[in-house]
Amino acid sequence: MESRPKHTLQRMTKRFVRFFAAMLLCICVINTAEAFDFERDVASKFFWTKSYKKAHPAPTNNMPKTMQEYYREVNKAAAKNMQIPSPKFEKDDKLVDLPDPELLLRKYNNPPGTIDINLNSLKKKRQINSIGVVSPQYDKMVYSTVFYYPSTKTASSELYLMNLDMDKDIQSRIEDAHINHGKTTIYRTEMNSLDLDIQKTLTVLDWSADGKQIAFKEKISFTPEGLWKTNLIVYNLETGSIKELSEVRGAIEYYWRQHNLNLKNYRWDIYPMGWDSINPERIIVFAYAATGEKPKYLGAWSVDYKGDRAMLMSLTSTDFTVTQNGSCLKTRLKN
Repeated sequence: MESRPKHTLQRMTKRFVRFFAAMLLCICVINTAEAFDFERDVASKFFWTKSYKKAHPAPTNNMPKTMQEYYREVNKAAAKNMQIPSPKFEKDDKLVDLPDPELLLRKYNNPPGTIDINLNSLKKKRQINSIGVVSPQYDKMVYSTVFYYPSTKTASSELYLMNLDMDKDIQSRIEDAHINHGKTTIYRTEMNSLDLDIQKTLTVLDWSADGKQIAFKEKISFTPEGLWKTNLIVYNLETGSIKELSEVRGAIEYYWRQHNLNLKNYRWDIYPMGWDSINPERIIVFAYAATGEKPKYLGAWSVDYKGDRAMLMSLTSTDFTVTQNGSCLKTRLKN
């Protein structure tokens, strides 16, 4: 009784072996034209092989990685789907057209001594150019640039000289003048790295009548207190030299010290007006002292461009005529 199950198991084993051999024979017959490949036929269906990766690539992650990319994609999608209607504007007959502006050549120092560089947008733009002033011979132009440094709340300035194209007419050579055509620095303000809240600006006063000198003023201010000091300076084109006319300030201080007023103890300043029309080698300067209300007039003075002599013109009058030698372009609306 015990031997019958044993013989039965052997018979079943033999039958399975025969069946498996027959199946292999069938596979060989069917795939006679193609060799058997384990990776392709078996492993690729059950394991993560190279061929499986190639046949089944991983999904691409198209999600934006940053908020900037997200908003960019959102804007692109919105632009594709949104139809923006074309604007329709019907002009009202009562509307008045703004006249086109035109550039005109005008004398620069007019009114005398009042031209100054506008610093209202200096902190925002960090750099401002002054208006270009053309020589009486219309062959050169001078202008200044003011630079602002927010880290120290300071400002410095440079004065540049340019040659104009003499092959063009006067207005065209001024309009076409550009810094890329070549400029020369003739003066720059001195800045101390330890200075804070100090602004130094350069403004052209005027050309001399013969076009050989340029008078300009250096204004020094301290932010909490305002304007501090004005220096009168002359550049000689023939020699390329700079002369600070400090003699006129010294003469004013000396005169009033003799009259029991020590100006070193008070706030006062000079206001250069221009080249003297009677003596074209001298520059007219007015002086004022601050009083908190109406400034005290310290007199009209003049000094030659070499700084040899400064003299008092009047303690009461301001009726002195100065020349207007330099020219500039100014915008005016057409009528």
